[in-house]
Amino acid sequence: MAVPYPPDGPHAYSQDKEHRVSVATKVIEASIDELPSWDTISQRLADHLGLSLVLDRERAAVQDAFLTAELDLEWTGVVVYEGDHFRRAGQPSDPIPVPPDALRRVAEAVWSLGWPSPGHKPSRSIHECFLALNGQYRHCDVYWAMHKYLKGNRLRVVRRNWMLLKNVEAVLADPTLTIEERAELERELEHDLVNDYVAWLDRRDVRKHLFTNGREADLYDRERQVIIEAKANHRDDVMVAHGMGQAMYYRSLDQLGPDDRIAVLLPGRPGDEVVRLLWVYDVGLIYRDDEAFKEEWP
Repeated sequence: MAVPYPPDGPHAYSQDKEHRVSVATKVIEASIDELPSWDTISQRLADHLGLSLVLDRERAAVQDAFLTAELDLEWTGVVVYEGDHFRRAGQPSDPIPVPPDALRRVAEAVWSLGWPSPGHKPSRSIHECFLALNGQYRHCDVYWAMHKYLKGNRLRVVRRNWMLLKNVEAVLADPTLTIEERAELERELEHDLVNDYVAWLDRRDVRKHLFTNGREADLYDRERQVIIEAKANHRDDVMVAHGMGQAMYYRSLDQLGPDDRIAVLLPGRPGDEVVRLLWVYDVGLIYRDDEAFKEEWP
């Protein structure tokens, strides 16, 4: 969840997060005269909180606290983020703070960078946008401009990857992504797809199903007795076939029964060859169609 924009009003955090943000603020202020990097402060904060940057959940808690504290310190004019290090504010070269009524101008500057830009990967992080603007704006102003005016409008964001709303396939094919980054991106896209489908159905009986062997189906429609497996890219034939195989395996488990139907949930309709493959194995197809979802069955 994005850090709230200060002019939008006060926002209350949980007691645990308030503590972590308070510690992060103290760590940043204590380190600032060393011109510390993001990584340096991250490690120091993790040490103070007794958390590990190796473990995904703990690393996320550290980075969330760090980002919240850093944005607040930038917003209040205490620190400046130079891109590779932090320093105290107060130098003639400090970016001029952007008032709320001018924040849209920052969003337009980010948009003018090009999405995607020739010669660049199809997604960008906020940090990469901030650097591309060459210090014209504060990091915090770039962050809030993108979240308030570009997110869900012109761009979508998955983790730190900002991309065109309909450019997911290109981002997944980006050769600069590591195996871990691609897997994380796929999980997030599948999570969003599942949530959108459940919200569109508006039924509480469609939810994840955990089997006794520890495996978990993305969704089980109990009323219609349908096991549903989601995949992030409908244009990747192997990925769709993998989802089909997972759903077939889940149907073989005795907790639900062999008479249940199975289907794959996709962000779009795959090619005809893949559809024929689904029909051969008696697998249904559910896919996004603008703001709704369509179903096709063998």
